[in-house]
Amino acid sequence: MGLQKRSGRARKDGGGSAHWDDADADAGEGEVAAKRAPSVPMPALGCHLEELFKKKGSVREDALTSIIQIFSHQIKHEFVEDNFATLLYRFLNCVKNGSPKEVALASRAIGLLAMTTKCRDKARELYEESVSLFSKALKPHAKKLYNEMTNSLVVVTYFCADASVETEKSMQILWDFIHQQGGTNISKDADALSILVAAISAWSCLLSTLDGWRVDSKLWKGAIPYFLSLLKTNNIEAVQLVACEALFLILEIGSLRKFSDETEACDDIAKLVRSTVCSINPTIIKYSEEDKFPKKSIAVGRQRVNLSTWSESIQLNFFKQFLGKDGFITHMLGNKLLRDVFEFVNQEGPSNTRLDVPEREEVVKHYLLPVRKPKARDKARSKEIDLSFSSSKEKLVDQRMNKSANSAKNKARTQLLNKNRTLSEERNIGHFISED
Repeated sequence: MGLQKRSGRARKDGGGSAHWDDADADAGEGEVAAKRAPSVPMPALGCHLEELFKKKGSVREDALTSIIQIFSHQIKHEFVEDNFATLLYRFLNCVKNGSPKEVALASRAIGLLAMTTKCRDKARELYEESVSLFSKALKPHAKKLYNEMTNSLVVVTYFCADASVETEKSMQILWDFIHQQGGTNISKDADALSILVAAISAWSCLLSTLDGWRVDSKLWKGAIPYFLSLLKTNNIEAVQLVACEALFLILEIGSLRKFSDETEACDDIAKLVRSTVCSINPTIIKYSEEDKFPKKSIAVGRQRVNLSTWSESIQLNFFKQFLGKDGFITHMLGNKLLRDVFEFVNQEGPSNTRLDVPEREEVVKHYLLPVRKPKARDKARSKEIDLSFSSSKEKLVDQRMNKSANSAKNKARTQLLNKNRTLSEERNIGHFISED
């Protein structure tokens, strides 16, 4: 896309140690860590970043574990922007040369890095470097590492890819690996079963970001027959669930012929999918004949996130699984990159904000009566008559505007009372999350 890469990679000195910026220190300090006095302790993230350069694998594993914990439960935009190159290339080095545990941890860390960096140039660099590495590493012999690599590949593509072509490139990596596992009847192999479920979920998550007209017309031929065959040959609920979600997602985005080997009309393909699902397990997913998603919502803080499509549901389930419950709440409340995915607006709670409520509010209504041009005799009499006198018409208007139960003034007063009641309740409500 013509984006320029950041010049230089990991910022290392002659001895192989990383320079890092003290992003967690007070703003008044303003000095990088390399210039600090040796007696001043490094912040936690700085220490863990230094430990990624150690030769002992167990030290690097512990450092990666700590970094993942911090990135999952805290939003470290500033630290990531200041130390992006060092973080990225240390993680990549761990994936290339580490033990299986280190590779899995580093893969997860790369995914968290992707959803934390806000700079597009850095995101672009992350996508190019990591997707290329994952495509080489995701081989049949890497079954034990597959789930973490798959999740990281999805997150990197989701937040860092610039075009649908790049999204489909990652989907192709997943699709090839799915078919490398053999046939669709793998219920006797627990590891292969877990990998298949993770792969289909990841593939569906990336597909959910595409419009039907953008999908390549040749890449996904046979997807619908494959998922239907998977339903018929497996009675494992986890497999049936992800296969049904993939099929319903395909129906939702349209362009069914791009996913089928058949030349039938789209309506006939849709009927085949629905009838097959109902015949295998009609209760696994509530799905109406009108192809409408069974709407649901979750509460995050004081606002509900409504899910009205299969795309939104698949994406939310994926990120909840990737981040964990607590991590998902943290990022939904504090990470704008994730909030934008679900168009979620964070309403800050009373723990970190103050509700300024006026001590008193009043409702004032102004109304005007039609004014007639006064006659000459009225002008003369106005000097003698008290103008505060109200006619019967004026009294009737006053009755309607101020004293009637349905008057505009009373309605406004009721709205004001409801507003104050809501503000009072919100002072005592904390952040929570629950599902319907």
